[in-house]
Amino acid sequence: MFAQICTQIRESIYGITGVTQISKGMVNYSNGTAFMISPGYLVTTSHGIHIEGNPQKPVHKHIDVIRAPDVGQSMEDVKLIAEDTYRDVALLKIDNPRSDAHVTLVRDKVRIGTPCGSLGFPLAEVEFIGGNKHYHLTERFQGASISAHRREVNPPKPDLHYCETDSLMYGGSSGCPGFLVEGDVWGMQTKSLIEGLKPKIVKGKKGKEARPNPTIPGPRMAISLWVPSSEIIDFVRKYGINV
Repeated sequence: MFAQICTQIRESIYGITGVTQISKGMVNYSNGTAFMISPGYLVTTSHGIHIEGNPQKPVHKHIDVIRAPDVGQSMEDVKLIAEDTYRDVALLKIDNPRSDAHVTLVRDKVRIGTPCGSLGFPLAEVEFIGGNKHYHLTERFQGASISAHRREVNPPKPDLHYCETDSLMYGGSSGCPGFLVEGDVWGMQTKSLIEGLKPKIVKGKKGKEARPNPTIPGPRMAISLWVPSSEIIDFVRKYGINV
């Protein structure tokens, strides 16, 4: 169903990595996916460009990207234009991009039950050999359906809106675009809810302790959360990006 549109979408998909030298011989890095929404402008998750994936910590010293069809070539530098750590969206820019291929964002809410797909670079790995960075990327498609639209109330902050899909994503899927079979992008993957375990109360040396007990199932969840494209549109238009 999605094979044909993946050929088109991949033209706008980028692997992204951020690197910061923490101390002599110690480097922190993050990796994920970004996608171009307008010539030269990309979006990704905010948490993915911060040290340790923590928006409370500094943005990585150096961030670069590589477009899916260009994997194997040199990476392209990007600069951070703006970010919204609360909604987990970051806007990046490539000054002289090799390509201006970009996705189409839709504002309309997608109906529950609609099949959808995503494309990007989850499960990526970064190695540092002889002081050089080696970024190992495999382009991966994942399929699901829209399962819900949810609102999180966090007073006094504004409400947060998410789309849900009914399938967990591979680790490192942050920043992947979610798209319909026609190719329109309806959201960006930001995090997942996974199955939990109920604590079992046991006696320890210091009294009672709560320990996970795999024999007692907790809430069964296989849900991925996505920033709706409508919120991405509102965010980037504040900075003059016409989408």
